[in-house]
Amino acid sequence: MSERGIHMPLHEIQESVQQIASAMASALRVEVEIADHNLLRIAGTGRTEAGILRTMAGEDHVYRASLFDGRPVVIMNPGADERCRPCTHFGNCEETGEICCPITLDGRNVGVIGLLAFDQEQRQRLFADVDAILPFLQKMAELIASKLKEHLTYVEQQLTLEKLRIVMDDLDKAMLTVDQSDRIVQANQRARHYLGIADPSENDNRRNTEQETQWIQAIRQAVDTGVTPQKVVLHVGSTDKEFLFSIKPIQLAGTTREWVIILDDVHEVVAIARQVGGFQQEDAFSKIVGTSPAITQAIDVARQVATSDSTVLLTGESGTGKELFANAIHQAGYRKKGPFVSINCAAIPEQLLESELFGYEDGAFTGARKGGKRGLFEAADKGTLFLDEIGDMSAHLQVKLLRVLQEKQIARVGGAGRAIRVDVRIIAATHRNLEQLVAEGSFRTDLYYRLHVIPIHLPSLRERREDILTLANGYLQACTARLNKHMKDFTQEAQALLFHHDWPGNVRELANVIEYAVNMETSSWIRPESIPFHAKREPMQQGLFGAAGTILEQPLNLKERERAAIIHALQLVKQDKRRKEEAARLLGISRATLFRKIKEHRLT
Repeated sequence: MSERGIHMPLHEIQESVQQIASAMASALRVEVEIADHNLLRIAGTGRTEAGILRTMAGEDHVYRASLFDGRPVVIMNPGADERCRPCTHFGNCEETGEICCPITLDGRNVGVIGLLAFDQEQRQRLFADVDAILPFLQKMAELIASKLKEHLTYVEQQLTLEKLRIVMDDLDKAMLTVDQSDRIVQANQRARHYLGIADPSENDNRRNTEQETQWIQAIRQAVDTGVTPQKVVLHVGSTDKEFLFSIKPIQLAGTTREWVIILDDVHEVVAIARQVGGFQQEDAFSKIVGTSPAITQAIDVARQVATSDSTVLLTGESGTGKELFANAIHQAGYRKKGPFVSINCAAIPEQLLESELFGYEDGAFTGARKGGKRGLFEAADKGTLFLDEIGDMSAHLQVKLLRVLQEKQIARVGGAGRAIRVDVRIIAATHRNLEQLVAEGSFRTDLYYRLHVIPIHLPSLRERREDILTLANGYLQACTARLNKHMKDFTQEAQALLFHHDWPGNVRELANVIEYAVNMETSSWIRPESIPFHAKREPMQQGLFGAAGTILEQPLNLKERERAAIIHALQLVKQDKRRKEEAARLLGISRATLFRKIKEHRLT
């Protein structure tokens, strides 16, 4: 234990000390007083209770002697004993007797316990059996010392944990710790960014999501293959990410308690290697697939403004690749060495979203982490902050965001207005019509124009059908490699089905449909029967498809087709006794969007 820890005062455990004092007073029927090494009264009963947490200056000579000598002191005649002479109450003391004993911790006197009598009855009880009282008093002193040591040990542990957290968050590698049940216990900032998860340490009772459990299982299976370097593909959100990894046990007394997993994003490792080796950096927009005029125009605009610092607003339906575009703009700009931080404004309740964006100070609210927490604006400093679904942001947060855009500084929740400067490029995105929201009064006009500096519309798959089969083939190759299946291609009928489908979930839905088909297909060709929206022939579907799976010309508008797709997805998961969340995966939309659409279309 450190020297600083030894001298920590008893008032750190004042409540426990007071409980011990009260218990002693009740048992002995005398008054009890406990002071720290600076002779500050920490606890008291009866007449001394009013002086708790006040100095005993001028009344502490007997206690001082006990602390100095490290031995008990017995005063039979307070006010007349020579040892009391320096006291201001000498010759006129209210006490009728006193016994005190030092509290010793690791060879140092950290306080003193005093037993006091104020009348003849208390005096008789105090001195009836001094030989028995003194050992009891010493045991109580040892009890207080042990309580203090427990507290100091806890403080040291918390300090060590906080140091470890800071070191972990500063690593340029993603780090996870998992327990024997494969539950993620800790995840540093980079790991949370890579995997899109919240901080596990903020919820001790947190359980893994199904996807998180699959990640740990995939890592353990990759270990079993014995292939080096160790590499694993993790399905994160709606995309596959490839990582180099290592896993090491944490052992105590020869027993493995937890494991540490280190992850390196393969694309980042390759990019760094290219920079170091002098190779030309990969085009940041190369991951955006498509050659149609609609997508090419969007890429050209995004590429042109990437080196700017102006705010970008990406518009388009859900699943059109807004985050992919935002990341590409970041990687192609001068901020590429800084962080890219993203958040879905529609997926987080307003109260949590404010603290996530702006952070909070220590004690800002019940359950706030000790020491406070940085918000995403601070985390994205010198980089890019991607605000997805900005159209769903509350009016209160719209005001705060506008202030940040104007003043380039934020204030943490509970921070008493303390300004923190941030250097962040904002890329916002929405699937909603912001102009209509402005007209309705649900979105601020001034914020709209602050965001609408460089608008880029991302086309839906219906607007670029010529890219559908190219995208589908790319997803087919990725899925077959990851699932270790051998698929040649799509049959002509399947290609026609994919080409003519309206894709309300766009690219995200297409990726999920291909993954579903690869899992379901038993031959080496993807056939229409393996495509989910071909699998059933419910009455709802007859308005979209004929008996042979060809699309019928029906006067359905987009809203009706969206409703039909949601109904069909819900029917599929219900038939297979799966959760509604699976319908969101099939549609290529988020869980929050699915439930919003269910409410919007009045479905159950």
